[in-house]
Amino acid sequence: MNNPNEQTAVGSEGTIDVFQAGRVLGEILVGTPAYQDFINALRAINEDPQIQQIATQMRSHQRALQLGGDGRDHQAELARLQAELDALPIVQHYRKTELEALTLFRAVDDFISQAIGFPFARNAHRSSCSCGG
Repeated sequence: MNNPNEQTAVGSEGTIDVFQAGRVLGEILVGTPAYQDFINALRAINEDPQIQQIATQMRSHQRALQLGGDGRDHQAELARLQAELDALPIVQHYRKTELEALTLFRAVDDFISQAIGFPFARNAHRSSCSCGG
């Protein structure tokens, strides 16, 4: 038990508090470079004026389609805007960091699932913890 996080999940009788262990795992994951890089990229995306402008235009075309507008013109413009968005380096960086974070989370899920003998993430339920989830 050299890891201080391990000690916080073990009770006085040597039993593991599953909820505390889950909180510790969440804190560890939130502190990883992969997750932090993803969060920073997400913030950058959300604060980028060019992306906000493109998103506004896309929503406008999506609304027009929902209201029965000329499908071909709006679909073509949506495709053009999506391609413009996909070509932005900030979007490419965001997608890279998203994939890295998902890869980490899937590896953790696979490890836990293998240890307990059933799919962990699929059977986990979100809680109202204060870990940002």
